[in-house]
Amino acid sequence: MALYFVQHGVALVKEEGSERSLSLDGEAGVVCVANHLKQHGVVLSGICHSGKLRAQQTAEVFSQILTVGTVTELAGMKPTDDIAAFLKNLEGDDIMFVGHLPHIEKVVSYILTGKENTAVVKFTNATVVCIEKVESEFYIDWVLNPTICQLE
Repeated sequence: MALYFVQHGVALVKEEGSERSLSLDGEAGVVCVANHLKQHGVVLSGICHSGKLRAQQTAEVFSQILTVGTVTELAGMKPTDDIAAFLKNLEGDDIMFVGHLPHIEKVVSYILTGKENTAVVKFTNATVVCIEKVESEFYIDWVLNPTICQLE
């Protein structure tokens, strides 16, 4: 079982409002990461996002590049939403969840340690963290962030 957690791409400045879209650099970072996932054969059964514009746009870029047909808004993924409620509905395999800080970091922390405030991975915009379940335990399989594009 693989679950993919993503912080949305870089968005326009906060002065644009809470429903701000991805910046051009933000979209480029998401495209880069999505292309790397495609090159390495990552296949998703679905993508869920918080419903905020920047997360939705990030999910749509991943969907287009990885040819994922199912992209849905999922309640409980906003920046300050309760992670316990979100985790109760966490089902499926090979699903990507596109969200926000601090929520996405807390979710990953809780899945791995049972504590939401234990730092286990540092998310940056467009970072993907792949978590695998082996028997009854969860592990970080890999982390990919847009700095990979600067190395090319």
